[in-house]
Amino acid sequence: MPLIPLFGACKRKLIILVLIAAASATAALSAMPSYTRPGVAAAARLAALKGPSRKSIWEKIEAKYDEAMMEKGGVKLVKLDRFCQKLSSKIVSVDEPSITREELLKVVDWKFAKGKPRYALLNRLKSNQNVDECSREAFAESKEGNRREAIDALCALNGVGPATASAILSLHRGDIFAFMDDEVVEALYEGKRGYTFKIYNEMNSRCAELAQELGDEWSTRRVGRALWTAARLCASGEEDLTVASSKEEDVDDKKVVAKTSARKKAEGKARAATDDNEDTPASKRRGLRQRKGN
Repeated sequence: MPLIPLFGACKRKLIILVLIAAASATAALSAMPSYTRPGVAAAARLAALKGPSRKSIWEKIEAKYDEAMMEKGGVKLVKLDRFCQKLSSKIVSVDEPSITREELLKVVDWKFAKGKPRYALLNRLKSNQNVDECSREAFAESKEGNRREAIDALCALNGVGPATASAILSLHRGDIFAFMDDEVVEALYEGKRGYTFKIYNEMNSRCAELAQELGDEWSTRRVGRALWTAARLCASGEEDLTVASSKEEDVDDKKVVAKTSARKKAEGKARAATDDNEDTPASKRRGLRQRKGN
């Protein structure tokens, strides 16, 4: 066969192999999670944790919430967070709660300082004259456990979407509402981050599931706080407890596999010995025992 055509055929095969490899690499990259907020990978690892140390890792991370708040927004954010806690106590202490426009704007300040500010919304938010009425309706729906209706009641306000509504409702019913942090959305929602009720509902439902798995002392809101804290600690260069715990899980899994393998080998040897003994005639077994006795 002439050398030139042979070389051309080999070259074509090489090009095809390179194209296949490139396509496989592209597919692998596209399948990987794409995070736009720093530290989200840590929050995703925390959500995926299993094993006996799982709950203690969640508790250790959530205990650093105040530290993460200070790192993210300094004294201003810490003060705004305390304001939200006081507002929460006020809301849950009355039968028919509502909030004022000034309180709404304070919660929005907290939301902006904790995440990404959207100052273009401020003028629209300030234009609302019916905050008391809409919030009263929202809390009434929230009290009955009607998530969608509660969100919709607040979204009737100018400049309020599901994210801002979730910030307010989480202060009333933290057992069923988590705040729609960007980091939490990206950690739990499989699609592209957005701010629709559908996306919030999926994120919130996952927070509720995690709270149920972690135990009675965990609420939907607390799960969201812990996931946000995990992301912020990782983004700021703090020790990532989710990485250490993931390695521990791998070690535990390997130990379980090793123990299972050893047990199966021992059982296999025992069965083999029994089978050999059963296949040996009775007269030979007696002879073997006599020789062993000598």
